[in-house]
Amino acid sequence: MTKKGDLLQKRILKLLSSSPAPISTQDISLKLKKPWHSVQTRCLMLQIDKRVNGFRVGRINLWMLNRGEIANE
Repeated sequence: MTKKGDLLQKRILKLLSSSPAPISTQDISLKLKKPWHSVQTRCLMLQIDKRVNGFRVGRINLWMLNRGEIANE
């Protein structure tokens, strides 16, 4: 993964850690001013690494920190 990808993942984790509720890919994209597909890819990678939990509500992907990740901060 590139350094830009690492930075985006860190920014996503920081945003999720400051949110009391799950955040959609679209909202993350808008808040970080990054393309939706880049945010989606990074969130999926974080999910594979078990750092975030993702789930769908209708057609919306929602993300939240994994409970273990919260304890590691």
